[in-house]
Order: sequence, then structure tokens, then C-alpha cells
Amino acid sequence: ESTLWSFLTITPIMMLVSRSFAAGAVAMLPNVLPVLVIFGGMGWLGIPIDIGSMMTASIALGVAVDDTIHYLARYREELDHMQDRNQAIVATYQHCAIPTLQAAIISGLGLSVFAFSTFTPTQRFGWLMLCILIAGVVSELIMLPALLAGPLGRVFQPRATGRSLADKV
Repeated sequence: ESTLWSFLTITPIMMLVSRSFAAGAVAMLPNVLPVLVIFGGMGWLGIPIDIGSMMTASIALGVAVDDTIHYLARYREELDHMQDRNQAIVATYQHCAIPTLQAAIISGLGLSVFAFSTFTPTQRFGWLMLCILIAGVVSELIMLPALLAGPLGRVFQPRATGRSLADKV
């Protein structure tokens, strides 16, 4: 239930932040993929899911959304400035890729300390957080730019004025 509630809470917030139902839904795709892949892999491999495992999905979703918001905010600024989606994607990637990777490594290594616990659910939580955060950064840095470059990326349009917030101040 916690994963469902996290998704049901975070998705409308992403839609609000994106100022569009469609843009918010597209923005959630790279955040949900890592959870689906890791938990799907666990099911496929027959790895049991316990309370420690289930907590990771909700927490990882919250952590991943932070990077997505940062990426999309920068993308909107670049798109307002350049008016070309592909150039805006490249400029955003150059600005956001290293910080996104660093945040995932720091969070993943910090939470992986739990993997050394003697309590199995806590131990599984540590390993899963590390795995989901790594899958999340891969999704964020590969899937999100691909989505923005493809047909779904058209839901993110330059602002009508063509000027960014920084230009207005």
C-alpha cells in the first residue's frame, strides 16, 4: 500500500509542478521504471518480498522525483532560452548529469550501510535501496532525455513569453 500511496501522492504533485496533466504523467515514467524493473526482477528470480523490501519502493520513488524535478526545471529554462528541444536536452544534460549521478551515489552508499545489518529485512532494504537508486540514475539519465527528445517530449513546451524566470528578474 505504501508504494501505491506514494505514487498516488507524488503523481499529482508532478502534474502540478509540470503545469500539465500529460507532462506530469510523462515525468513519472523514469521514476516508476526502476521500481518496476527491480521488483519485477525479484519476482522473476523468486526473491521473497518482505516489509524491508516494500519500504524501498516508496523511499526510492521520493528520491528519484527530486532529480526529475531538478532536471525538468533546468530543461524548461534551457527550452525557453534556446527554443529547440534537442539543444535544450543537451544543455540540460551537461548541467544535470554529474549532480544527478553524485546524488545517487551518495544516497545509495549512505543507505547501503543497512546491508551490513544482521536483521534480514534491514539488510535487504540496504541492498535494494542501492540497486533501485542505481537503476533510477540510469533511468533518469537515459530514459528522461529520450522521452524529452521523442514524441512524448512535446508536452513540455517553451513558455509563451520565450523568456525564463531569470531573465525577468
